[in-house]
Amino acid sequence: FVLEEREGGAAMAWMCSLHCSPSIRPPIHAFSGGDPAAPLANCVTGNCPSSPASLRVMFAAGGTAGHVFPAIAIADALKQLHPSIQLQFVGTKDRLESTLVPNSGYFIHCIPAVGICRPFFSLKNLLFPFHLLVSVWMCLALLRAFQPHFVVGTGGYVSVPLCISGLLFRCPIAIQEQNAFPGLANRALGIFAAKIFVAFSVAVSSFPKDKCEVSGNPIRSALLRRVSKAVAFSHFFPKFPSCSDVTSDQTALGYTDENSKHSNDERCGSAEVILVLGGSLGAKSINMALTDMALQMLDTNPNRYLIWQTGSKYYEEIVMLIGKHPRLFITEFVNHIELAYSAADLVVARSGAITCSELLVMGKPSILVPSGNVAEDHQMKNAIFMLEAGAAKVLADTDLNSASLQDIINEVLGSDLKSMCRKALAAAIPDAALNIAREVSKLAKRSPLQKKCFSFPNLLRLTKE
Repeated sequence: FVLEEREGGAAMAWMCSLHCSPSIRPPIHAFSGGDPAAPLANCVTGNCPSSPASLRVMFAAGGTAGHVFPAIAIADALKQLHPSIQLQFVGTKDRLESTLVPNSGYFIHCIPAVGICRPFFSLKNLLFPFHLLVSVWMCLALLRAFQPHFVVGTGGYVSVPLCISGLLFRCPIAIQEQNAFPGLANRALGIFAAKIFVAFSVAVSSFPKDKCEVSGNPIRSALLRRVSKAVAFSHFFPKFPSCSDVTSDQTALGYTDENSKHSNDERCGSAEVILVLGGSLGAKSINMALTDMALQMLDTNPNRYLIWQTGSKYYEEIVMLIGKHPRLFITEFVNHIELAYSAADLVVARSGAITCSELLVMGKPSILVPSGNVAEDHQMKNAIFMLEAGAAKVLADTDLNSASLQDIINEVLGSDLKSMCRKALAAAIPDAALNIAREVSKLAKRSPLQKKCFSFPNLLRLTKE
């Protein structure tokens, strides 16, 4: 970029906001005057803002909910520990973080996604160095403006440029690895990270051991609020006679008095509730197998109920094929996942890292169907960990059909579910977000604000010449 130095501030502010839509740039306390571009322009021209007393942490999270939810959970925990802390996110414009982060009350800067296509020698990767350079440049502008004490990357393509920029900016970084086997980017960043938080103990072998802490995966705070099965069940099946005295108000609030809680749980105890999840977009193979046997399974087992998240991609097609059934709750996305978990006796799902962690914390027996369409076969490794912990059964996607799914559901429901529950809870780390937040705040407090940092005026002069 060839920029006039007198226009450098405005140009850099424009570059950093180019990929942001107005709807995801709410005014927050981190920006004076409600204008996010102002401090960027000031810092590019060399006028760094004075450093306030409060801690400042910047997160990089993007791509999937599995990367975004942990970052939001850690941010919430940091806010709980330090109400005056300043938090900002970096993500991409067209992915989940562009809505999830602002809806959680945090400001997000958008930069272009920088990813390596597979196979590695694809022609599409020829422009990767240029795209990475542009994203790193933009992240350096954001760091100069915000001057964070610490950078936390929770995965996704967006983590790489921000963490690289943090190293150039001499700002300590931490990474949080959700999977049992880390990806290439996190393995590389782990060499330079000040701290590495891993969800599963088996991941430690992929990083420098002295930097690792087995923290578990941060999960949504809503899942830590316990709801009785009767209340949760009535949210999805309000016409079920045995639980009909749980009012809609109690269901909505996730609350019921102790007497009705115990009596309704006893009366709902005979119900076998299966929760099927396939991610926000849906899992085609799970949906197709279930479509061929759902109604027959419900008709054959009068005490069996099904909560089915189809994903937005398959919802309309499946509703047309299946129709309605009094013991079937079908939706494209479960908005109150804490109620769905509380109602369920068994969960059928993909084995994404966050799903596995949620199953452990909720103590739910599961049947995991790892997706084969993920990098480095992460989901199979996660599923094997769950299987070895005794908390899940694994059904390979290549072996999945209506008959195999029905057989394994009957097998698990006929086994010792309580034992699987206990083993899941034993492997869970429910306070992961709070534990990570405590460690991040300690490291951030030790980090001096780097005043002699990256100089944009010097770079602008070089580009001008």
